Amino acid sequence: MRVYLEDRKALAYFGKSATPEFWDAHWDVENLRQRIVSCRTDALFIPLVLKYLPRSSRVLEGGCGLGGIVHALQFQGYRAIGIDFAEKTVARVREAAPELDVRFGDVRALPIDDHQLDGYISGGVIEHFLDGYEDIMREMFRTLRPNGFLFLSFPYMSLLRKMKARLGRYQTDNCVLMKALTDRFYQYALDGRDVARTFEETGFRRIETRSFDGIKGLKDEVNLLRHFLQKIYDGERFQAVRPYLDSVLKQFASHCMMLVFQKTDCS
Repeated sequence: MRVYLEDRKALAYFGKSATPEFWDAHWDVENLRQRIVSCRTDALFIPLVLKYLPRSSRVLEGGCGLGGIVHALQFQGYRAIGIDFAEKTVARVREAAPELDVRFGDVRALPIDDHQLDGYISGGVIEHFLDGYEDIMREMFRTLRPNGFLFLSFPYMSLLRKMKARLGRYQTDNCVLMKALTDRFYQYALDGRDVARTFEETGFRRIETRSFDGIKGLKDEVNLLRHFLQKIYDGERFQAVRPYLDSVLKQFASHCMMLVFQKTDCS
């Protein structure tokens, strides 16, 4: 179920609450070590880290899940740290890949001293907290060194979602409904401009903006196309055409936004 919150300019998703227990169950996979060590790069974060940070930089992934990005960072020559609040998942990752520095912790109160990080990766994390991401953002700022880099992605209000909101295609907020759904909150699709402005007001300088996952963004919003696009999204035989289709669709229907920030030098 989705509800448009006019005060936040965000779309709230309700279903299973994104608790540590939810993620432990979601990430209970077989062949965990093989899954971790097979990750040597990705399509989003690793190229950006390589672009902005020299190898041997200290980079944290806040909300690291199964640790694939942490392994990819280490493989690429970075001093990588992963932190997640899904305690059983962290224990499984540490057992499967003891060479990785993966720790149990909360991104709202990181067990990291001030100004210790050269880079911070946050992929699909800030949207999962009902009360907002401000505590996470402050911890990002605190732990990054001056001129350090933040690589941030989240579901956002694409042009298509904004158009549907204006046309009243989503259920809108009311106090009774929201109170009933609170314990089923999963995530937000956030307003990208608001997120960028909030981080800039905190002391970050935005240096790059990207959108991605246009196929998912369209299939999730247009029921008539969902079955057809799901086949393209899932099917291996469509891998050759997917990048081209996504490059078109992401212009107006992308599911996620990527923002790259640099922490200002406060000295």
